[in-house]
Amino acid sequence: MNKLRLLALLCLGFSLNTSAVLSEQAKSEIPVTPVYSSENVLSVDIKYVDDTIHLLLGKKVAGADSLWYQFSADQGHTWSDAVNITKGRDIEARMSRGNDARLAVQGEHIVAVWMSRKEDGRHNAGPMVAMASNDNGKTWQNIASPADWKGAHGFFAMDANADEMSLVWLDSRTKIGDGATQGLRYAKSLDGGQTWSENQTLDERTCACCWNTAQYHGDDFYVLYRDKDPSDMTLGRVDSQQQWQISSTVGAFNWDFQGCPHIGGSIAFDSTNELIHSTVGTGHPEKTGTYYLSSNDMGKTWSSATRLGEETAVHSDLAVSANGDVIAVWDMITESGFQIVTAQSDNQGQSWSAPMTLSSQGIRASHPRTVALKSGFLVLWTEGEAKKTSILRVVKAN
Repeated sequence: MNKLRLLALLCLGFSLNTSAVLSEQAKSEIPVTPVYSSENVLSVDIKYVDDTIHLLLGKKVAGADSLWYQFSADQGHTWSDAVNITKGRDIEARMSRGNDARLAVQGEHIVAVWMSRKEDGRHNAGPMVAMASNDNGKTWQNIASPADWKGAHGFFAMDANADEMSLVWLDSRTKIGDGATQGLRYAKSLDGGQTWSENQTLDERTCACCWNTAQYHGDDFYVLYRDKDPSDMTLGRVDSQQQWQISSTVGAFNWDFQGCPHIGGSIAFDSTNELIHSTVGTGHPEKTGTYYLSSNDMGKTWSSATRLGEETAVHSDLAVSANGDVIAVWDMITESGFQIVTAQSDNQGQSWSAPMTLSSQGIRASHPRTVALKSGFLVLWTEGEAKKTSILRVVKAN
């Protein structure tokens, strides 16, 4: 494998289609059923809350940016009509896979945030914009920005429990050290997203452009993000007293990289077996690829890293079912383009099924997401040409 070529692609955020890096074809063993698709997609977020799948899509329609919300109350078999939550608004958004618009769901309250586009800003990045619905997504209104700094904000992650919503993002209100860096910021809402707390800096020096992952577990808000010096993934949490604590490095690869790899990770909580599952990616020359790890002490320590697929695996996600089955999904570079691959574990990540390719050959399919349903898992990704709108594909994996 040409590792220098792969690291060059990391610097570019995989904006190029390539046939220079080769990968063997994965084997098909897990039955899947197509359940949904959508065109003109720029951005994707999904949540599974109270037996309902919530989907937020950023789209480019007739040359204009827009955000669309819809849901499925029957495990993805049927979907509500999509609601254009930005109808009648000229939003000028800057949305892309890896810097997606995000949503949080708390009962009938739903909040969406995204990065605006600012022509004279660095990389055309602008301040975040937020909208909220108080009637299960039927109608939407603009709300005040959760950020109390007026620069550019991006790479959002958010979640909610019964009492609060929390949001993290990256911005450069302070500049610490050399190289491309931003800081990890945090805000909380106690009223369904209508108002937000004073911003808190969780880490002053992080990677500038990797997506973040955040999830509540009980009263604690866990955040997985790419740190700096080295550029490995860090897990921390905001506890019920609003105190930030860094738990550990997830995959201590000691990757020293001053560029922007555009690679985040994932976490999923298995309350039955008291485990945290995670996937992380690294471009370390001797360890390039996507890895799975687990923790049985709430993130203080981690198992040894198990590489998923081959060294060309890049963006990943995972989910865990109520009975402890785990699914991992990732994209990888092949001789015919990017492909979506998945594997499952029925023994809490100790061993994995043979990888299975979900996407078609000869296309650029990337940035998969997955959620655990009552039965099986939902897997979704976007496919199409680089730097253009894509088609969303959604399948159910049993």
